[in-house]
Amino acid sequence: MSDLLSIVEPVATERATQGFAALMAHVCGLYTCGESSSVSEFEAHELAESALYVLGLTDGTAEQMIALLSADDVVAVWTRKRTELEARIPQVMELWQHVVATMPPIRNIALRDTLASIGKLPQAYDTFFAAHEVPASIDYPLSRSVPEQLKGLDYVEAWLAQLLAEAQFLARFDVREMTAYLDSWCPDYRGLLINLHDPIKAAWRAGHILLRTP
Repeated sequence: MSDLLSIVEPVATERATQGFAALMAHVCGLYTCGESSSVSEFEAHELAESALYVLGLTDGTAEQMIALLSADDVVAVWTRKRTELEARIPQVMELWQHVVATMPPIRNIALRDTLASIGKLPQAYDTFFAAHEVPASIDYPLSRSVPEQLKGLDYVEAWLAQLLAEAQFLARFDVREMTAYLDSWCPDYRGLLINLHDPIKAAWRAGHILLRTP
């Protein structure tokens, strides 16, 4: 437990440190099914990162950390916030469905596999012990990258929002014209880890392809 406490001790008061210790004892007990309070250093760090993400403290200030961890019942706060996090999952999946419905049927393996992986998020996302991890395999490169400091559901949500913007742009063009241009631009665009938005936007600006007539 001392390794876990070192995460918050530099900024925490004694009360906050005790609150964090109580929370991590609870989380570790759940993780080991009550059989042991001992976990490896790596597991301890990951469980702590998950708990802090659930509490909204991944990028929080020292004052925010102290305030939350000094609550009368930190475990109750964590439980409530974890429930709130789970309640966001259907909203993220609605965004995913919007992306899938909007994206033109341009074949690209990385895009297809990434969207399929995100589609399994409700089953894959572990809000108890790995809430800070991105619960999907995201390989498709965006035109504008999502900030790396985002974690967990926040990262997925921001990633989907950016992809939706790109999909809405691509949806303004004829699929056959886009496919023909991509074939001439990069014959293996289906298999490579490339973004589809950028070459189409460049082609449109150069006058090689036109917007669809309403």
